[in-house]
Amino acid sequence: MKNLSQYFELAAGSEPFSIDPTWAQGRSVFGGLSAALLLVHIEQQTGLTDKELRTLNVHFSGAITADEPCQLSYETISEGRSVIQVQARLLQGNQCKTLVMACFAKNRDSDIRHQAEILTPSKSREQAQKMPFIKGVVPDFIQHLDLRFTSKALPFSGADQGIITGYMNFNDPHSEFNDASVVALIDAWPPAVFPMLKGPAPGSSVTWNIEFIQPRTELAQDDSLYYECEVKQADLGYAHTEAKIFHPNGELIAFSRQLVAVYDKR
Repeated sequence: MKNLSQYFELAAGSEPFSIDPTWAQGRSVFGGLSAALLLVHIEQQTGLTDKELRTLNVHFSGAITADEPCQLSYETISEGRSVIQVQARLLQGNQCKTLVMACFAKNRDSDIRHQAEILTPSKSREQAQKMPFIKGVVPDFIQHLDLRFTSKALPFSGADQGIITGYMNFNDPHSEFNDASVVALIDAWPPAVFPMLKGPAPGSSVTWNIEFIQPRTELAQDDSLYYECEVKQADLGYAHTEAKIFHPNGELIAFSRQLVAVYDKR
């Protein structure tokens, strides 16, 4: 069983590797991990050091099988003086399973400045309810994470609104809390539409957009991020969700938007 840091080391290279079943999410490997690995691959293979990550767009195009070789590849799509866009793919059996497009931008001087409000969560991390790892009830990858709910309605409780909030970190904090770490954590939460369901039903992310705020305060190894997500619209088997992610000091560090497929009627 490998932790996140060990997989980041593998993703930095060009050799195929497999992902063990403890990172599974149903019949597939956890999508947040696959997106994070592709981001690591891009950053390490391109050597981008003078530009900040601004956006990451993710397309989940197929289930990733645990214990089967994965091949990562990247291609620079465009490169200008300020902005570079790089595409990366995770392949299994010569089929693309996850595709990402990352946009990195060089900081520039500007007179336009508008800062988001500082967040003060309604509950402390110690007051929040930790999601327990129960084999066969929650996804296997949850055993690696520390997710703590502050929202009132839990998944499958038949709530009127789709809202999920809480704290997130890893059970085994790794050497560096970087952008790829944040990517893995954001996708770990149940979709915000799940509290609206009256009983268990499958759901999966189809597409995902993350926007990283710059500048922002660096993260320490044991920091817990705060997550706020709500359903903006849902109908015809799909839900559009929007989330904000906050530093422990209340500073906004990222936006996250997902299209989620919901299979409550099959």
